[in-house]
Amino acid sequence: MSKTESKKTKSFLDMDSLCADGAIEDTNPFVESPSTLEFNQTQSKEMADYDTSIGTNTYILNNWSTEEINRVLGKNHPYRPTVQASLVGNIDDHAQLHDEKRTIKTTIPYDPKAMWWKTPLVAWLPSKNLEVLAFFLIWNLCIVLITGNSNVCGDYRTYPTSKFCTENYFLRDGSFIYLLGIAIFILLGFRGNQTLTLYHKCSQEWEKFTGAARNLTRQICFQVHTENEKEAWERRRTIGFVSAAAMTLKMQLRNQRNAVPDLGNILVHQDILNIQKAATMPFFCIDNINYFLIDSKKSDKLNAGALECMEMTCLSPMVEAVATLMNMKKSGNPLSHSLHTRIIILLFLLFLPFHLVASCGFYALLFAFLGDLIVLGLESMVTDAENPFGDGSNDLDLDGICLRLHKDSIDTLVRVEFELRERIFDTWEITRMNEEMIYKASAKELKMLTSMQKVTKQGRAQCVRNATKSLWTESNDSYGTDVSALSQP
Repeated sequence: MSKTESKKTKSFLDMDSLCADGAIEDTNPFVESPSTLEFNQTQSKEMADYDTSIGTNTYILNNWSTEEINRVLGKNHPYRPTVQASLVGNIDDHAQLHDEKRTIKTTIPYDPKAMWWKTPLVAWLPSKNLEVLAFFLIWNLCIVLITGNSNVCGDYRTYPTSKFCTENYFLRDGSFIYLLGIAIFILLGFRGNQTLTLYHKCSQEWEKFTGAARNLTRQICFQVHTENEKEAWERRRTIGFVSAAAMTLKMQLRNQRNAVPDLGNILVHQDILNIQKAATMPFFCIDNINYFLIDSKKSDKLNAGALECMEMTCLSPMVEAVATLMNMKKSGNPLSHSLHTRIIILLFLLFLPFHLVASCGFYALLFAFLGDLIVLGLESMVTDAENPFGDGSNDLDLDGICLRLHKDSIDTLVRVEFELRERIFDTWEITRMNEEMIYKASAKELKMLTSMQKVTKQGRAQCVRNATKSLWTESNDSYGTDVSALSQP
């Protein structure tokens, strides 16, 4: 092979150089380029390898050198070939994600019919404002002690315990505090209504996604036929990708990338590494499911009607739900609205103890703390509702949703692959097993099964005949046997 030919066989698909300056360089001689890369020529007529069998304006890149590609296509041409190798994950790529912090979510059990005092205390506390609450508690204490033991607002030696300051104290009337309080509750009420609507919308989208995923699992298990262990393994792997789609969606919404803790017992490690390379991990899982369905249709393991039904009723809703949830995560409350609300809250809570000491004295410490708790609790509530995908106690239980979906998918797959599955699905087999069970049952078991007070041993077969009377005629016609003989004691 000549030096020129050897140079042409080198790979021109180097991701690092492509990302760095838009040009392709000969830096990896060990990866062979694809044998044929097609594109539509729009800028240059310098290509010599022209294939007239393809079309008048279609050319073939076959063992072109990087200099020729850069000269013909330019550095930033939109038809430059993409890099397939960058789509495959490896251990080196996973190393930087291995130590990712994963917080275990602790949910709050909630029973709407329970008494108020049975609700966990953590549900009442402002989870996002505890530091601010502690600051204002110290602030209130300082204001009460200063005004009660100094001449800031009058002669403190004449103050009673329940009232500080003189009649000329400028914050005694509280008009400024009242106006700030009204503004706060209007802003928080409007913002809370929006965020609670968003919270319920996110819950509905998750229900839509998991419902479509469960339906997809059922369709794959009952519509895709398998004839050997290899085909059965491919179907199991696809069911694993259904569960992985939900779990990676949860991770994507939480800005997590290390999928091993969630998918280590569901998919093989190479699949997990490939998932982590995707920009949007749930779409990678859905693409794998779609590839399996199309391949099953090509090999006549799935008919075209069932494939179209899965596309319309399962895959499309899943894609729509993923896109909607990702957009909801990014479309939070406007920054100006949040900052303005917090500035008003800050002013209100700073001036509140100055007003309360005039009429409450040392009791102002208690009332100011209650005011801080109410206002900061409301602000924390609406902030939590803006992003319900986290691992906090008031967020959506995404871990539980994903685990329940995986458990349901596995249960469906196990029922379909059960060797004696006719004992679960076949009407005649169920009828025969039911008669045998009742005939062999003890008196206590028979009473429990039939809800009858007294059933003699001789009457058990008749009890079964009466319970399944409508099946005997059809069974005799279908099987050509005297099935009533099986009922004799």
